[in-house]
Amino acid sequence: MSVQIRNCAIAILVLLLLGAGLSYSVSGRTAGLGLNPARLEVEINPGGEKTVAFRIESPPSDTPVQGRLMLSVTDWNIDEQANVSYADPGSLPNSASPWIIFSPSAISISSSETHLVRITAKVPDSAQPGVYRTGIFVQERPPAAPVSPGEHLLYFRFRYVFTLYVIVPPVAGKGELQDVRIISDRGGVALLYEMKNLGSRHVRPRLGWAIHDGDQREILSAKNKEATVLLPFATMTVRIPIADSLLPGQYELDAQVDFNDGGYVQAIKRSVQVPAGPDRPVLASAIKR
Repeated sequence: MSVQIRNCAIAILVLLLLGAGLSYSVSGRTAGLGLNPARLEVEINPGGEKTVAFRIESPPSDTPVQGRLMLSVTDWNIDEQANVSYADPGSLPNSASPWIIFSPSAISISSSETHLVRITAKVPDSAQPGVYRTGIFVQERPPAAPVSPGEHLLYFRFRYVFTLYVIVPPVAGKGELQDVRIISDRGGVALLYEMKNLGSRHVRPRLGWAIHDGDQREILSAKNKEATVLLPFATMTVRIPIADSLLPGQYELDAQVDFNDGGYVQAIKRSVQVPAGPDRPVLASAIKR
């Protein structure tokens, strides 16, 4: 539920209103909603249909809060830089949006209330094996409140999305770790994982790493960190900021990925040189195992 206004734009708008000597008010009738669950995966054979559901939950509030929620269908995708984008329903490849119906499409909700949304997906007889995707936006409809003369009304709206995968079997994921690097640029020091999915089913990589200095002392480490979902036949680079205190010098990097695809945990061990300044490539020798 959001009208996508960046914080800087909001700040500029408020400053302009203040500078013009105009009064303004900020309104947000519903906030902090929860979707339970936030995503579902359902396997359906061609010609079949299934119904699933999720709940919209409004938390308790000392001051009663109420609002009107509108639900709508969307397509979505993830690019090679792990950025999520949304598009009109039915406009993207492998869209499941034309296959679903849901109810209700509008909800009046108050503090401490929970509402159930049911979704029925019907897969055409002609559907080919694969992973098909859709989503449902849940966002607040602003009230039609009149604006007093000289007053500017600024609404902060939140938009949530429920994600649905419709899986038409047979499919199988096959993740591949292609490279792991440490870079130092204007965004700071970061790990870059380059991964590819050679399979027809999405995979959910879990990442781990350990960084040691020249004396084999552990500087940084992490285990079992969930990365963005890697879609079928997709390539993705995941950037993970690490401590800015990682000083220029020589390090040993041991990085792992478990793609949860039934295969082995994949790893790359390498010697890396963290450069002293930004925009300089990292020199490394690697052994993949």
